[in-house]
Amino acid sequence: MLKFAAALGVSLASSLPAAAAEASLLCFGNEPSWSLSFAPHGTARLEFADQGPIEYRGSETRPEIPKERAWRGRPTSGRTGELVAFLTGATCSDGMSEVQHPITGRVSLPNGRLLVGCCRVPAATGTPPPAMTIEGPTWRLSTIASREPGTTGQTGQPVTARFEAGRVVGFSGCNQFFGGYTIAGDRITFAPLAGTMMACPPLAMALEKAVLAALAGTVRYTVDGDRLTLTPAASAALAFQAEPPPTLTGVVWHVTGFNNGRDAVVGPLAGTDLTLSFDAGMIQGHAGCNSFRAPYSSEGARMTVGPAMTTSKACAGEGVMQQEREFLAALATATVWSVRGGMLDVHRADGQRVLNANAEAR
Repeated sequence: MLKFAAALGVSLASSLPAAAAEASLLCFGNEPSWSLSFAPHGTARLEFADQGPIEYRGSETRPEIPKERAWRGRPTSGRTGELVAFLTGATCSDGMSEVQHPITGRVSLPNGRLLVGCCRVPAATGTPPPAMTIEGPTWRLSTIASREPGTTGQTGQPVTARFEAGRVVGFSGCNQFFGGYTIAGDRITFAPLAGTMMACPPLAMALEKAVLAALAGTVRYTVDGDRLTLTPAASAALAFQAEPPPTLTGVVWHVTGFNNGRDAVVGPLAGTDLTLSFDAGMIQGHAGCNSFRAPYSSEGARMTVGPAMTTSKACAGEGVMQQEREFLAALATATVWSVRGGMLDVHRADGQRVLNANAEAR
């Protein structure tokens, strides 16, 4: 596969980014969600959200079509048939984001099924991550005028800010805020911010006033590693620390609200606990009466969830079985997820919320 990746990179030099020799190739698609990853030594691994992986062993072939390579392989598990992956140097959109991938992939399966998707070269092992910029991370306030904030607001939620594509959103100590911004050199200029209008205790309101004063007009900013400093001309400087990237896995999530299918997000019934945990392409949890398992795949902030399988108990509590059906039906519609302040927020393709859940305390 090292030879295959290198040859592909040479023949498609006009469309492929430079990559280290050990880089493999990852192809993927949606409807259904699938991935085909090529590894060294002539192996490939095909995965679907609703079934286990299949390992293949094969090699590159050379079709006569310009700018195209093919990889042919047979299952290592004793199954019959041949998988053929046609890889063409052509810009490809995955339909789920604005990212343009360098290779278009068509995969013919032994059963005659054809998969179409995009391919990319993952970052090589040992390649240092790109330098952090102001845009992208969620920044958590660590100091104001070189001192720690005196309060994190009445909810215990830290002050945060997230900058992305000209829009800033965050929590200022009492209220949520949002607004526009532009960047020129080491200066960021804020448009007037809007937000919620709650009243909080005096300490939280004082903190919020200081934060919003710094997020006004044109402000100098610096990013040093995972630390962001905003230095206004006429108010206290704010220092932020980048929060770790959000993750679904390694956490037990306790649902606080879910879509009941009637355009309403409702809380779990008293005495029931709806839970989720994500690991190795499967969601496991408790739906209020029965335990369940469902396949899922995730690419960035996008998510696809397959049909759930449950145990077969019948619970007598009023509304418990209906709640279970509504919760699992909502989960199957998930397309987008995010984590903010330890809370999982999942939405449908039409923007309606699927569920909220809090991380289990450790």
